[in-house]
Amino acid sequence: MQERHPSILWHGDGSRRAVALTFDDGPHLRDTPRVLDVLAKHDVHATFHLVGKHAAQHRTLIRQIHNCGHQLALHCYRHIPFPLENMKMLRSQLEHTQNVIADSCGIAPETIRDLRPPYGVFDQATLSRLTDWGYRLVMWNCMPPHWMQPLGWSIQQVMEAIMPGSVIVLHDGHGHGTRVAEIVDDIVPRIKALGYEFIRVEEMQKQREQLPVSS
Repeated sequence: MQERHPSILWHGDGSRRAVALTFDDGPHLRDTPRVLDVLAKHDVHATFHLVGKHAAQHRTLIRQIHNCGHQLALHCYRHIPFPLENMKMLRSQLEHTQNVIADSCGIAPETIRDLRPPYGVFDQATLSRLTDWGYRLVMWNCMPPHWMQPLGWSIQQVMEAIMPGSVIVLHDGHGHGTRVAEIVDDIVPRIKALGYEFIRVEEMQKQREQLPVSS
């Protein structure tokens, strides 16, 4: 069922064979370029949910992500569950992360709206605040625990979860780059062979806005 809350994306248009490939926890100086290389190899655009404190250290890498045609999105500043953060501090951290990303690429901060909370954790109060601040939450229907299991298991889990509108989460930080690049190199041709295209989250958001609201 399509989630109708205007600020949460669980998956995209179920009538279109399009999926969104997303990455959390970057940018990482060693791992992110490996992922970018394999995405370029397969001519696929993805969405990168960035951690603010890492983004501030790797502005050149942020520009590389942007110049490759990928979407820049938010994850957090310091990877603490949002309900545990002071709300005033959280807002300041998110705005700082927006500004770091925007300044690195010469784009407007307000265009960076899509946000995935750390661990996918939020409560109603946090959701209300994030919505008021203009953010759109991005969740998922597939996130294999690739950091703790054999490569083949992760590949199988992604392929079994693929459906129109799927949102896939992988991680390009914390030393996962080599394994994640291998996963992407394997799954992208398979998913394309099934007749799917890869789109950015912002494109998925636009498609969802055009869907009729069910009563």
